[in-house]
Amino acid sequence: MEATRRVLVVDDEEGMRATVAANLELEGYEVVEARDGAHALDLVRQQRFALVLSDVKMPGLNGVETFRELRRIQPDLTVVLMTAFAIEQLIEEGIGEGVYAVIYKPFSMDHLMRIVARALGSRGVLVVDDLPAVAESIVAELKAAGLRAEAVYDGHTAIQRARDEAVDVCVLDLAMPSLDGVKTYEQLRRMSKQITVIAMTGDAAPEMIHAFTSRGGYACLHKPFDVRELMHTIARARSEPGTC
Repeated sequence: MEATRRVLVVDDEEGMRATVAANLELEGYEVVEARDGAHALDLVRQQRFALVLSDVKMPGLNGVETFRELRRIQPDLTVVLMTAFAIEQLIEEGIGEGVYAVIYKPFSMDHLMRIVARALGSRGVLVVDDLPAVAESIVAELKAAGLRAEAVYDGHTAIQRARDEAVDVCVLDLAMPSLDGVKTYEQLRRMSKQITVIAMTGDAAPEMIHAFTSRGGYACLHKPFDVRELMHTIARARSEPGTC
């Protein structure tokens, strides 16, 4: 089977690991199991994986430390963290360094399978702003943290890119000429319900923000914002059942 369907499951709890692996295999994935972080690193040195599902709280290397080492071996590796504990500092570090999503135990296997399918089908984040310097700056910071991202500068191009590519998340300025953010969002949603749209604005009218959120827009960030806030919003959107 191609590496694009190969998933590594890392969990020190054998029962949990086996349950996740069995469900993934039923969905047609090739699954390899690792009993801890060190074992996962050995496996990734031997073969390529498309996705790693890793528990956070493990003896030896925790899930975030494992994620960091895995990324050194395979920089483009997509990692989803699983946790039953509210280890907020660790989770924040992982998200700030490019973890794809965090899923909290107990979770339904249907929910996990949706996240896996989304992660494997994703080509990253599309940033749309009519000010190229703003769009490129956000993309540069997302890429520096290990996320896949690209910039476009108007709504029409955003719609075309979403049509041509498997866009996962669209970060969309609301106040743009020609085709504003709300109209762009409406067209994106008509094209695919799978795209999560996060708005950003520095000067959009309150009515425009309301129009975006009332139509189902995921969140609206107010400029200037820390890109870590955006990364947390992206990871949260990818992790929630209603957005997969």
